[in-house]
Amino acid sequence: MISVANLTVSSGGRALVRDVSFEVGAGERVGLIGESGSGKSLTALAITGLLPEGLRAAGSITFHGKQLVGTSERQMSHLRGAELAMVFQEPMTALNPLMRVGKQVAEAIRLHGGRGAREKTAALLEKVGLPDVARAYPHQLSGGQRQRIVLAIALANDPSLLICDEPTTALDVTVQAQMLELILAGVAERDAGLLFITHDLAVVAKVCERLLVMHEGQIVEEGSTRAVLTQPRHEYTRKLLAASDLEAA
Repeated sequence: MISVANLTVSSGGRALVRDVSFEVGAGERVGLIGESGSGKSLTALAITGLLPEGLRAAGSITFHGKQLVGTSERQMSHLRGAELAMVFQEPMTALNPLMRVGKQVAEAIRLHGGRGAREKTAALLEKVGLPDVARAYPHQLSGGQRQRIVLAIALANDPSLLICDEPTTALDVTVQAQMLELILAGVAERDAGLLFITHDLAVVAKVCERLLVMHEGQIVEEGSTRAVLTQPRHEYTRKLLAASDLEAA
């Protein structure tokens, strides 16, 4: 479904992400792990065409056969929120503080030509466990509730690929578990691919079938979740495991 080949993200003459290659198939759950600054988020932003000003992507990103590197913002805006959706770590950056959350969900549906926005919004809010908050503003909700709204928006147009960038980091353990269940249910219902970015090995152990380990802008190890977490081959992966609550076998 999506194939990333030799992706490089650079600032001036400095490469921040170097020769990254991987694929995510329909219905596949892939984790991208590594410490802060390893290039995980830049990789996701390159896929979605949301790189900050001054950064440039090179290489190849094909999504359903369409080349995304070099695609115009106008074309990318048609894909984002429709076939390709993203959930960020901090929901307040993704929500309009001046608009009721129900209207924001409905707007995401209408923006991409969807019909029955009111009914679909109600159904989405029900599925994320917030049936009665449509008229609330973001600041009236908890962090976990706001993140559920962002997920509802991301799933509103039945994307074939969902990218989640540290979506549960700021949540307490109970809310985190609920959010992960909603993400898994959302992609399973749509047979969507999932690229889940985190530094939390315990989370990817629950969520992902396959792992990519990123260090200093490069993929240094990949394989099934079980293999990577129990028989890590790269020294950096072993260090990640040693610093986590998980232990390599």
